[in-house]
Amino acid sequence: MYKPGVQNSNAGALSRIGALASEGNDSDEIDSDMKLKILQEKHDSILGGHRGMNKTYESIKRHYQWPNMKREIEDYVKACAKCQINKTLRPKKRAPMEITTTARHPFERCALDIVGANDGNNVWEQVYSDLPGRLE
Repeated sequence: MYKPGVQNSNAGALSRIGALASEGNDSDEIDSDMKLKILQEKHDSILGGHRGMNKTYESIKRHYQWPNMKREIEDYVKACAKCQINKTLRPKKRAPMEITTTARHPFERCALDIVGANDGNNVWEQVYSDLPGRLE
């Protein structure tokens, strides 16, 4: 439960979670400054954790509501520099799996690969190998 600093002598981060929940919650209109404070608390702060659009929206929706809220939260998160730098990029479509055939003769099917340890020494090896074939 949130307590003002005067009443809470040993205030910590967890006691401050609801600091904004007590402000402006009764009013129908939330001004742009208040929206910015809410977004910063629920997304940018250590407790917000830059958790992405959906989790930030769910967190804000529990305490606040305003017109076009979801769109504004989405725009805010898309403009967050830290989120864009740390975002995991996933390919939209993966290449289809190929069914390969078994080699009938030596060196009919070969593979070329580059291997090495990423330990800062930049030592890499090129490996050429004959793919296993059928024993006849």
